[in-house]
Amino acid sequence: NYPNPFNPVTTIQFDIPAETQHAVSLQVYDISGRMVEALVNEKLKPGLYDVQWNASQHSSGVYLLRMNAGTFTQTQKLILLK
Repeated sequence: NYPNPFNPVTTIQFDIPAETQHAVSLQVYDISGRMVEALVNEKLKPGLYDVQWNASQHSSGVYLLRMNAGTFTQTQKLILLK
């Protein structure tokens, strides 16, 4: 994501390299593990995607961004500074 740290909007860029039968999910969790927002939850075609997260209604702190697509899972740290 960029920028990171951010206030209050960040852009998350990801690539879907090949056709998949599974839905892609992009979810944001707070540091205690509670999901605070689901940004994407659908089947996507191959390509480059940009998703913006406006965290203006959330408090400053560390958040975790988790992407699932079939057997692929990736987690990234996001830092919201207000």
